[in-house]
Parts: sequence; structure tokens; C-alpha cells
Amino acid sequence: MPKAKTSKKQDFSLASMPKMKLKKGVKTIKDTSFKNLKDKNRVKEALSACLFDDDMEGFKEILKAHLEVRNISNFSKETGLPRKTIYRILEPDSNPTLKNITKLLNKLCA
Repeated sequence: MPKAKTSKKQDFSLASMPKMKLKKGVKTIKDTSFKNLKDKNRVKEALSACLFDDDMEGFKEILKAHLEVRNISNFSKETGLPRKTIYRILEPDSNPTLKNITKLLNKLCA
């Protein structure tokens, strides 16, 4: 079986993009999403809301974003769940047990 070719060198880079100036009077806001993902209380509230709304995809997405900001190894030790279990919870087709969900939420509440 012949070896599949991978994509060629990309012709795109951020440095090659033209710089644009904003029109006068345009106001910008500072992005605080990274800061919000570190805030345990906000994450806990968002995860709880997802559970009450039966939104497991949203739950996994928020948990994954929170764990990208934190050290997953330390979080694994804190919760008592193996890293492999946490990664398995984040998989799209997974169905985490209530026991694992409560361990995650209890650690976020502490």
C-alpha cells in the first residue's frame, strides 16, 4: 500500500496578513474568557446549568476548556480520578457515571 502524502507547506501565516486599522469611534473590549475559565465558581455554575438542562455536550466542552487552563495531572490527583478516566469523560460518545461527575463537581466546589 503506498504511503499517503501529507499536506504540503502552508502558504498562509499571520505575519503575511495585511494589518487593518479600526475606524474612529470603534470601541473594543478585552477578552476575559481565559480568566473566566480559571474561575472555579463560574465553571461550577456553568457545569451545573448544563447538567440541569441535560446538555452533556456543553458540559464536556466547558470541562475540557477548564482543564486546558489547569494542570490535568494535578486535577486528577485532587479528584482521585485517573487521567485516563478524565480524558474518557471528555470523549464525544462517552457517558460518564454519576459518581465521576460528582467527584469532578465536588473538587470544583472545594
